[in-house]
Amino acid sequence: MEGLLLPKGYLSWSAYSMWKSSPKRYKKEYFVGSDRLDTRFLRFGKSIASQIEEGTHQEILPSLKVYPEVEFQINVDVNGVPILSYLDCYDPSVNLFREYKTGLGRNPWTPVKVQKHGQLLFYATALRALTGKMPEYCHLDWIITEEVERGNKAFDKGRKDIRLTKEIKSFKRVFDERELDKMEEDLVKAAMEISKAYREFIQDLI
Repeated sequence: MEGLLLPKGYLSWSAYSMWKSSPKRYKKEYFVGSDRLDTRFLRFGKSIASQIEEGTHQEILPSLKVYPEVEFQINVDVNGVPILSYLDCYDPSVNLFREYKTGLGRNPWTPVKVQKHGQLLFYATALRALTGKMPEYCHLDWIITEEVERGNKAFDKGRKDIRLTKEIKSFKRVFDERELDKMEEDLVKAAMEISKAYREFIQDLI
């Protein structure tokens, strides 16, 4: 897309979703460069993702299904917008992917929540642009966690650790071509809005 100017040169799911939910927060993080949100839950999720990527997860998650391509990179142009995505795992032989989510049981994933989760549509749209074919469906695997009191109650009062419950719930998300078309239109719209705002931000600095 001629004249498109994005802070990182591409649009990712995290950037797109942040812009949609809070342009103010997006500008602070991507234009100014403030620190990103970092919590113990995010760090725990990243540690599990690293083990899956390295193939060392079998002992703690023996029942987790993993496709051949782990952390599969999609670097593609979607209707003029550079898109960069990483699928948790991908099977190129059937054009299907899986997304892993860690989270406490008190905040459960449900079929309705999965259906509404835009990240899956974003990835499917990027994958269609890369392969020329829409994935028929994907899976979201919820790796359920829990909080437990730390062992030393005298020194760690009120502090809790996060651990796996070994329970995994999988949800199948079927795609429709019209959904992907709509997502493509919306990510182009978001990219144009970001580009306009970024140019204005740069101009104000001159």
